[in-house]
Amino acid sequence: MIKMLKIILLALAMLNITYAAAGNDTFKVKTVTGKELTFKGTADGIVTSPYEGKVVIVEFWGTWCGPCLLSIPHEVEMQEKYKDTLRIVAIETTPNVTSEELRKFIQNPGKEIDMSKVEWYLQNKAKSAQAKAYMEKPVEDLKKFTKSGKKINYDIISSKDGDQFMRYIAQRASWQGGIPFMIIFKPNGMVSNILQGMPTEDVLQRAYNNAIKKKQAPTTAQ
Repeated sequence: MIKMLKIILLALAMLNITYAAAGNDTFKVKTVTGKELTFKGTADGIVTSPYEGKVVIVEFWGTWCGPCLLSIPHEVEMQEKYKDTLRIVAIETTPNVTSEELRKFIQNPGKEIDMSKVEWYLQNKAKSAQAKAYMEKPVEDLKKFTKSGKKINYDIISSKDGDQFMRYIAQRASWQGGIPFMIIFKPNGMVSNILQGMPTEDVLQRAYNNAIKKKQAPTTAQ
């Protein structure tokens, strides 16, 4: 079930028990554009290569998921604004969505984004006045984005290529399968926040600000 309105912010202290229980696991994954990434589990987070020293946001999303689509304009803006200090890595969770389809999505999101998925969500899930108010700006921002000609400027990984890493995250972060789901890592790889549901632009900005506050030496795998 997709959870949009409930944004869960978990402090690092609350995550230490879950993360400390995990072993030293390394996952080599290719993005749909062929870039090689390595995720290395540590006692208190994950170090992502070649993005050491940067804030890393790992997102689980789907092309069919209305709230996920609504997050795209803000993620593109954040990636552009903080290109030297932030990397967003989004893993598509749907097994039947191919890398080729995702490459088309990246190159021409204005054409590939299906606004009917957003409309369905608005009609069936966001029924209260509070929910509609929450969604108003993201909907307008997405409409503008689809007409802007912009491409997606952050990393996309297919479910096929990211499956083992997703299973690893599910175990360590107690992910139940709801999307969008984001884990924000500090520049040293430690967990800063978890966001479950569609974050507003302000929430995403605060999550980045909290993660970038203190730069520490990268943690090493235990």
